[in-house]
Amino acid sequence: MDSGERSGDEDDWERSQIPDADEIMDGIESISLTPTEHQRIKDLLNGERLNRIKRFDRRYLVVGAGGDTAAAERRMIVYDLLDERTDPPAIATRLEDFGLTPEDIRLWGRVFDILCGEATHIVGVLEDFDGGYVWELGLLFAPEYRQKVWILKRAYESEQEERRRYENGMAASHVELLLTGEQSVEWVDVEDLKAATNKIP
Repeated sequence: MDSGERSGDEDDWERSQIPDADEIMDGIESISLTPTEHQRIKDLLNGERLNRIKRFDRRYLVVGAGGDTAAAERRMIVYDLLDERTDPPAIATRLEDFGLTPEDIRLWGRVFDILCGEATHIVGVLEDFDGGYVWELGLLFAPEYRQKVWILKRAYESEQEERRRYENGMAASHVELLLTGEQSVEWVDVEDLKAATNKIP
């Protein structure tokens, strides 16, 4: 069998690994936080930033690549476009806006869950399945969030490159419904990305 082909058994095995909504939420809630970590979450989320977010009719949580990368810059284009909307009044936010650092890794899941609950729209800007944000996609698979998730998925010119960028069986299984639904829009370049962003209510 060609190395690029997949057997039915392999696909069935990967689908069997998809956690259901309860397993996803249990994974977040099962992290035993110290009193100091609980206080850190309170400090991060009980400030003016979250209070300001709650005052807007549209609240976009933008997830995707971070750091000092070209992909992160493209994610910021989406962030800025959504944050500039005025009809209705809108605000965009990211986990990074709340001061989370790599040292806070144990807190990210809990904070992300809280911010998903506050958001009216969750926007995933995807260029591959290699980033640390892939675990976030598992949470977005949960039914209580799925309806407000929009995915802006980068498409590549060749099937080989597309497969290379998104070849991560667990991640692909987690977000299969998100990537193929009506709220998934593909883009190729920056102008496409801007147009795709405009399709988000």
